[in-house]
Amino acid sequence: MVTRPALADQAEPVAQTRYGRLRGAPLANCLVFRGIRYATAARFMPPEPPAPWSGIRDAVAPGASAPQTNASPPPGPPYVILAQLPRPAGAKPPPPLPESEDCLFLNVWTPALRDGRKRPVLLWLHGGFFYGGTGSTMDGSGIAGRGDAVVVSINHRLNAFGYTHLADFAGGEFKSAGNAGMMDIAAALRWVRDNIEAFGGDPKRIMLFGSSGGGMKTSFLMASPPAKGLFSRAGVQSGPGLRFMERDDASAVTERLLKTLGLTSASAADLATISMERLLAGYHAVAAEMKPSRFIDLPCFAPVIDPAWLPRHPFSPDAAPGTADIPMLIGSNAQEMSFFWGNDPAAFTLDEAAMERRVEAFAGARSADIIAAYRRAYPPATPARLYLQLFSDYSVTLPAMAQADRHSAAGGRTYAYRLDYQSPALGGKLGALHTLESSLIFNTVDASRALLGPGPQPERLAHIMSGAWVRFAQTGDPSMSGDDPWPRYRGDRRSTLVLDDGARMVDDPSALARETMAELLKA
Repeated sequence: MVTRPALADQAEPVAQTRYGRLRGAPLANCLVFRGIRYATAARFMPPEPPAPWSGIRDAVAPGASAPQTNASPPPGPPYVILAQLPRPAGAKPPPPLPESEDCLFLNVWTPALRDGRKRPVLLWLHGGFFYGGTGSTMDGSGIAGRGDAVVVSINHRLNAFGYTHLADFAGGEFKSAGNAGMMDIAAALRWVRDNIEAFGGDPKRIMLFGSSGGGMKTSFLMASPPAKGLFSRAGVQSGPGLRFMERDDASAVTERLLKTLGLTSASAADLATISMERLLAGYHAVAAEMKPSRFIDLPCFAPVIDPAWLPRHPFSPDAAPGTADIPMLIGSNAQEMSFFWGNDPAAFTLDEAAMERRVEAFAGARSADIIAAYRRAYPPATPARLYLQLFSDYSVTLPAMAQADRHSAAGGRTYAYRLDYQSPALGGKLGALHTLESSLIFNTVDASRALLGPGPQPERLAHIMSGAWVRFAQTGDPSMSGDDPWPRYRGDRRSTLVLDDGARMVDDPSALARETMAELLKA
């Protein structure tokens, strides 16, 4: 148990930032400040620092999320299978947060403000690829209250508002519009560096981490020159970011958007002045036409290679070792892809022929050999379960391993994990699905019982994972103790912490995926 000042003395906690004073709120085990403005930005423009104020501002309600909605109810679009989980009797889904282009807000959870301590900071980037999500999804009190760390979550620009590449159309002031969302995250990191001491945090120990799209964003910023020195550790959870949009591909997406909205290349600058609703509708129309065929492929609006913000793909084999100075904790979950099959019920009942057709769709001539190898490794598996394992390895585990290999080979301190814990939800058909690790890392087991199941095992895993992430933020090493080390990941052994009924180190636990499908990665 962490010892800290009595929260009764902080019934109305007030933090003094560089811009003014903020009033937060006490929780049962920590303090929270919500809806803090970290920047402002006109559409497609770089973010600017917030204006200072006098007096005390309330920071007790989340700020607006970035524009994204297309009439999908929470907790996500129809393909997200979490929407099928049962709710407790009488429980209602949370109301959607307001959406606005004025969305550059962050939240802070901290054990205490003025006790003389400097705690590690964990800055969370939400998932949703680059088109959706909000920093208010996760509750940081489990880490802050039990782990003696400061947690930050942020909102930033998304989809067409954050990633419309205009440098080849409007140029000039729009030269970095294709990476506006990443500029926002860098602005948030600068705000945290400059202000987090007022919340009991250490600006020299900032861990940037995220799941799914949040991991991809973290990967981008590891190699981004303007983000250099703004964070000192990186956590990439089920969201490897080996490559990002090529300039030509991003320009093709912009051309499609212009055509959809009745604009031309000559009038591309008008995208900055049309209504929010019109731009959002145009984005959704283009996104529906240009869905990626694979999880590891980028959506149509995503960060782009840019001379200033990302000169090279961060983890391509020929990239300079620009990420090696940042220790990285990276991993995946064993059955990632069940998360995305909410509107594909047939995927859970495939027969042999249907499974073979699906594998052939991405593996081509290699499909028969790959299926045979997986059949030998998983002899009791049904065709549907075999496909879930194989497709999850191909889509997430394989690129995550490649990123770990390349970071380690460049001289980086790399630590790897794999979550194998099987969710009992929906009859156990989901396995260790995408984002399952988030509730364990954030130590919010009670709020996630519908997914994690009853009993003490989720609590044990949460204790292990949440503690490891905090230690990594503290020291750059997630080891539990000198007697229980977490070895660095290196190419000769690929040591990985596997978490299921407990936690154990395993050398190269995903060798099958690498040996059978590495040539399909093409990244």
